[in-house]
Amino acid sequence: MTLLSTQTGGLNPSYHCEEGFPELLEKIHMEAGWDFRHYKKPSLKRRISLRLNAHNISSYNDYHSVLESTPQEYGSLFSTITIKVSEFFRDPEVFDLLRELITPFFSSGEGLRAWSCACARGEEAYSLGILLADSLGEERLGNVRIFATDIDEGAIDIARKGVYREEYLQNVSYWSRNKYFIRSDGGYKVKYGIRNLVKFGRIDIVKDAPISKVDIVLCRNLLIYFEKELQGRVLDKLDFALKPGGILVLGGAEALHPSLAYRYKEVREKSRVYRKVS
Repeated sequence: MTLLSTQTGGLNPSYHCEEGFPELLEKIHMEAGWDFRHYKKPSLKRRISLRLNAHNISSYNDYHSVLESTPQEYGSLFSTITIKVSEFFRDPEVFDLLRELITPFFSSGEGLRAWSCACARGEEAYSLGILLADSLGEERLGNVRIFATDIDEGAIDIARKGVYREEYLQNVSYWSRNKYFIRSDGGYKVKYGIRNLVKFGRIDIVKDAPISKVDIVLCRNLLIYFEKELQGRVLDKLDFALKPGGILVLGGAEALHPSLAYRYKEVREKSRVYRKVS
């Protein structure tokens, strides 16, 4: 997922004066189009503090001046705020549960549409493709489409190439590596049959319209970085995207907003895998 990291080095963010922080978020939104105004402030401040430390400054007002004099700093800021944390079949028990659900409830004859929201470098989307190939059979994937989106174009470019270092495949069995990957450039490249299932694109879920009419939505470990009001707005978009009877997968520390809880049933207690019942 594309996440706000909670790890920093250098000065504690509390060192920096609070003055100018709201204005800085407004400036980033107006100048670069990235809306971080309703992200949780402690994580956001920890990341931005790295850029202040890099310029040997201690105030957000000073950083305003850096952004004005050095426009390329926006790129460095964006890379610092967003960090990609994922691997193939991350949290294997979630994919094991999905494997149980997919075959009984979804018919390849009717087609299947899935959406990996905040897909980072594509590991989750390709993991779902491999799971579907195993569950339905590769010959029955003609009507299967996986949409994978992220705010970061650079991450999407990497995802489209589909080449990963070996450590990202630690949850992939030897059998699956041989079947769905080929050795490439010192790593492993996802074979075309799986890559062809996935359509990558840029969506900022905070402000852009969602994918629609999907059977499975995975949005894991993103909502924890949003304030409550923004969590609710994003969950409304995910709810809009999902067909009745579809599956919503959240992160282990995330939960449905109370306004949507009546429309979903958790498939297994504490799994954070939900079925939309209305």
